Amino acid sequence: MSVPDLAPLGPARCRALLASVPLGRLGFVRDGRPAIRPVNFTVASDAIWLRAGRNSWADRLDGQPVTFEADAYDPAGHTGWSVIVTGVATLTTDVETVAAHLGAGLRSWAPPPRDRLLRISLDRIEGRRLALRPDADDATESGPP
Repeated sequence: MSVPDLAPLGPARCRALLASVPLGRLGFVRDGRPAIRPVNFTVASDAIWLRAGRNSWADRLDGQPVTFEADAYDPAGHTGWSVIVTGVATLTTDVETVAAHLGAGLRSWAPPPRDRLLRISLDRIEGRRLALRPDADDATESGPP
């Protein structure tokens, strides 16, 4: 029987794993209470970027501390990884900046219009991998295709 191994991941590996999945969860405080939103995102220029619409919950996050989490897992193998980022959200409405970051890597799954970006700084990034052996490979870390 295999024994689970929980190992920390370095910042570079965390960034690579974040870039391997399209969906994460954004945690923030709304009206004094914790809130979590599933969001699709991209990682570029040492930040996490997600699209937002006008007059949405994202408008109220400008300048606020937030937490972002993404993960992948293999339910059959009981393996996976999780990365958590803590940073500050910055709302960007500058058309040139939006155009530069909204390439093929960041298409919102939510209905349009999504004409602004929320940038999450990577102030703190940490992750861990749960594997059934210490020599887990990328396929184990990334979960099912």
